[in-house]
Amino acid sequence: MNFLTFQNTFSHLRIIPKIEIKKRFPDFDWNALTRWQKKGYIVKIRNGYYRFAQQKIRGDVDLFFIANQIYQPSYISLESALSYYNLIPEGVFMITSVSTKKTQHFFTPNVEFSYRSVRKEAYIGYQIFPSCQFKIAYPSKAILDMLYLKPNLFDNEDDFFEWRLNIFELQEQISWEKFETFLKLYRSKALIARAKRFRKFINSMSDEWDLQNGYK
Repeated sequence: MNFLTFQNTFSHLRIIPKIEIKKRFPDFDWNALTRWQKKGYIVKIRNGYYRFAQQKIRGDVDLFFIANQIYQPSYISLESALSYYNLIPEGVFMITSVSTKKTQHFFTPNVEFSYRSVRKEAYIGYQIFPSCQFKIAYPSKAILDMLYLKPNLFDNEDDFFEWRLNIFELQEQISWEKFETFLKLYRSKALIARAKRFRKFINSMSDEWDLQNGYK
């Protein structure tokens, strides 16, 4: 098979899984993928997943979609989700996700994909954007995933300050009802205590923010 035939067949895909190649071409010469990589026609994302080198990556939209696809099941969470919702100021250079499978990292020339594991019961609390087709945690779930998976970052109030949360955006976007519902799914007493400290911190910061902006 020549590359033009391959390209015409799969040009509509943002990611080309090996399983799709096998379905369409059962007798495909897998050495062709290595040759096309060397020629710069395709890029290997991880074992079994490729994309066309000429296809431009449209920022987070495509990176989040890729992250969902190359390690399933998974949804975008942690720092990537918080940054996407403008809850933290930093741009994120590693795409962070949550999965029910084991912790994993995949390195590509341009970006690192990181996956952390939660129990199956806690694998909810995400939404799907139909236009972009990626799964991402609700703001409340992304915060809980952070508190659960990175407990060393939140030992005391000073640690919460270092998080540099955008209090205004948090007030607008967070659902404390969802927060409490999702919290129960982790079945962790340590997380419940940590979440309680976090809510106390947010309440004090919100009161201060309201005073500074004339709402009290």
